[in-house]
Amino acid sequence: MSDKLIEDINKYTNSDSLLVHTQTKGLIRLYCPFTVKVIQSVDSYMVGEELEVVKVKVSPDLDLVYVIGNTGYYHYYFSIQI
Repeated sequence: MSDKLIEDINKYTNSDSLLVHTQTKGLIRLYCPFTVKVIQSVDSYMVGEELEVVKVKVSPDLDLVYVIGNTGYYHYYFSIQI
């Protein structure tokens, strides 16, 4: 990954918010903390539980990571609750 790509990503993102496109409101920014629902069990979290995301990160492979408590989880385990 190039430094230029990382620089471009950092222009529009930070660890305290997330840009989300919705069907009704278009592009919105969600600020941490925000609520997610578990859609695939991970660690001790079961499907249907609602959790609070305290930070948002990007992995070295550019995967979105939600920090819940002090642990990072890939976004695809969760659904954002708006």
